[in-house]
Amino acid sequence: MKRTLILSLLLAAAACAESPAENLAKAKAEFAKHDYAAARVYLASYLGANPADRDARLLQAKALLALGDGDGAEAELARLRGSAPPAGELAELSAEAALLRSAPDVALQFLGTQTTPESFRLRAMAAMQKQDIPGAQKQFEAAVSAGGNGRSFADYARFHLMTGAIAEAQNMAARAAKVDPDGIDTLLVQGQLAVRGGDLAVALKIYEHVAKLYPSSLAALTGQAAVLGDLGRLDEMDTVISRAAAMAPKHPTLVYLRAKGAAARGQWAKVRDVVQPVADQLGQLDPLRVIYADALLHLDLTEQAIAQLQPLVKAMPQGRDAARILAQALLKSGDARAALAVIRPIADSPAARADDLTLAATMAKAAGDPVAAQYAARAKQPAVQAAGRDLVDADAAMRAGNWAGAVQAYDRLLTSTDGTNPVVLNNLAYAQFMLGNGDKANQFADRALKAAPNHPSVLDTAGWVRFKTGKDKAGGLGLLRRAAALAPNNTTIRAHLAEAERAR
Repeated sequence: MKRTLILSLLLAAAACAESPAENLAKAKAEFAKHDYAAARVYLASYLGANPADRDARLLQAKALLALGDGDGAEAELARLRGSAPPAGELAELSAEAALLRSAPDVALQFLGTQTTPESFRLRAMAAMQKQDIPGAQKQFEAAVSAGGNGRSFADYARFHLMTGAIAEAQNMAARAAKVDPDGIDTLLVQGQLAVRGGDLAVALKIYEHVAKLYPSSLAALTGQAAVLGDLGRLDEMDTVISRAAAMAPKHPTLVYLRAKGAAARGQWAKVRDVVQPVADQLGQLDPLRVIYADALLHLDLTEQAIAQLQPLVKAMPQGRDAARILAQALLKSGDARAALAVIRPIADSPAARADDLTLAATMAKAAGDPVAAQYAARAKQPAVQAAGRDLVDADAAMRAGNWAGAVQAYDRLLTSTDGTNPVVLNNLAYAQFMLGNGDKANQFADRALKAAPNHPSVLDTAGWVRFKTGKDKAGGLGLLRRAAALAPNNTTIRAHLAEAERAR
């Protein structure tokens, strides 16, 4: 907050030192660079001297809309509308300001009977605010039929992502990119698709690109921070969060990311301190509840942890993380039977994991339930179905380029086995490399190499990862040569070796 205030004061001082004409010129230049925060300050100074300039006031309204300030934008638009009903662009901008204020019915009134692609997009967004999903889809289809625009295609792509229609989302994102390749909505939905597909390295590049093009975009920074957190690059995530906090220190996404980062470091008191001020505002199914409850449990605030999770687990009994934490809290409180009842739906699943079964066995034993022996026996011999599903999921994720999904599935396989399968280790090394985690990639490649020192694919991955990460280029080249000698017809190995030879 202090940083934002200081920045605003500095810009305001600079604006006041310029002539009105210079302020307007600078405002237009900053707006063209998508730095809407700076444009807003210069426009405010200019409008103070020229309140009747409608073009400047319209530009100010657009800057405020881009910053997500629905109230400020509405104040400017109200001056432009006067007492006459708005039409055309003014009606659409007024509707957008209403949506930012969560007033969908007001937005619909502003739009009237307009039939532009943008008006249909805004009606779709109003329908979504009113939880009218079929109505939203109908309006998105109308926007497409009317010719569409970049924002309508991008928002329709997000709609399809929300409903799980990935192919349709990709199609709409491609249409948005064709119409408006550098539009912020186009780029952000591309980032969302990359995250959904598990290609976090690509997602990170997209969000970094958006943050450069649109320095005032909170969505770009929060997206970037979230991906860094998923990659385990917590220090970098904190740096990005600090930049975003200068714009909106109490934004819910930033609270979640701060809590997630602290939990990943085991800083449970910090998690509590971050979440506690907003705990009463969390929705019943808010994922932040799980992180908060985990922290409370670690801090021996058992009853508070139970209170946080009971409504969530009741609504979603198959939610593994929430159920595990609630069960442990109930057991700690002395209610072993209630703990067993919570973990049972997870443990009774054919795909239950070994750690779930061990936990269930502990709770059943504490409750005096004979099923404890069954859970303990299954924990020693994890379900074939679970391992088979993980293997299928991992292989499918690798083929699809879903590197994050592959890492998760292969990690589960390592946990449920002795951790020495060279194929699993090799594929995990490659997936980590594709995520940009060079150190982890080399670690898994080394383990695979130890397990299968003469396997061509293992040699190729180990050599390629060493070469590309710069850990040991000479050693990587040697491994690639050995791989090529063992599998001379493998085109991938030949390509890797050729690139390494050229670099040498």
